[in-house]
This record gives sequence, C-alpha cells and structure tokens, in this order.
Amino acid sequence: MRWFIMCIAVFLISIFIHECGHGFANSLRGIECSSGFNRIGDIYKYPKDADFRAEYSSVSDSMLDFGVPATLLLAIMGTVVFYKAKGEKSRMVALSLAATNSIMRLIPCLFVVMVPLLTGKIHNEDEYGIGFELVKVTGASWFVYLPALLSIFISIMCIVCLYKKLKVKMSNKRFWDYGSLTLFSFFVAMIITNILDNIFRINWTVR
Repeated sequence: MRWFIMCIAVFLISIFIHECGHGFANSLRGIECSSGFNRIGDIYKYPKDADFRAEYSSVSDSMLDFGVPATLLLAIMGTVVFYKAKGEKSRMVALSLAATNSIMRLIPCLFVVMVPLLTGKIHNEDEYGIGFELVKVTGASWFVYLPALLSIFISIMCIVCLYKKLKVKMSNKRFWDYGSLTLFSFFVAMIITNILDNIFRINWTVR
C-alpha cells in the first residue's frame, strides 16, 4: 500500500512538471497559456470551460518543448540515484521516480508507434508533434516516429536497469507484482489529474 501511494504521488508531481515544461516552452515561444495536471489551454481558463482551447487549438507544434525532456530526465535521474543511493528511503523514492516517469513516456509512445500499424490512423502525442516538426525541417518522413522511438528506448533501458538491480533482492514474481501495481497506480493517477486539472493551474505569460 505504501508503494502504491508513493507511486501515485510521484506520478502526480511528475505529470505536473511535464505540463509545466510545455507551459514554459510556450512562454518562450511567445504563446500565452495555462498548464495544470493534464492539459494545456488558453491562459486563465480551465478544462471545464467550453472555450478552454479556443485560441490554443490553433497553436502549431514545435521542437522547443520541455515536457518530454523533463520526464525522460526524471526517469534517468531516478535510475542513476537508485543505483547509487545507500539509504532505503532514498532508494525507494528514486525507484518510484524512475519507474513512474519511464511508464509516462513508454505507454503513450507505444500507442504512437502501434496505432498506425494496427489501424492506419495517427495517435497524436507529444513525441508525434515533435516528430512532425522534424519532418518539416528535414524532409525525411520517417523522422515523424523518431522522438517516440527514442522515448521508448530510454524508458525501456531505465526499466531494464531497474530490473537488473532489483532481481538481486526479489523474485521475478514479486518484481512483476510491484510492476503491475505501479502500472495500476498510473491509471489511478490519470483519473486524479483530470480532477486536479480543474482546480490548480499555472498561467504562463510571454517572456
């Protein structure tokens, strides 16, 4: 239960940081917006508002985006600290940081890659938007999936490193039990973020 609660808390904090990364990048681009725990929208507005994205819906994607890099950096930092930390509490916090942030990019990016293969339709996530901008710059159409593949690779590498370190102390069954619990906490956290998104937001003005 403590692991479950910790994962939910870390998920909420990490998702908030991810969204702030979007907001800060938009601010640098000269785009006013608001960020919360799930969605970016018009400044001073909430997702419950009918015109929440009246202006933001016309904003184009950009390679200047700190949301994805922030999440991947937290996953890498958590993995490194987990390997080096001596205290049990520090190791648990680092483990939850690495696991949750890896899942945060692995799941959506798998949809980016698999949905077109299975349905022929596009699944638009942050990485797809960045990839689309790469295509416009380079002219290479396959670049559209490069950011998603990179996020998948980094996330899987972090998870593999965690597994190699943890298998010394726990059985495979226990590892997968904790993994399943972490995955379940992700879906619970996503429900909570939709609630918090309408309560607390940061408004980003042009810098």
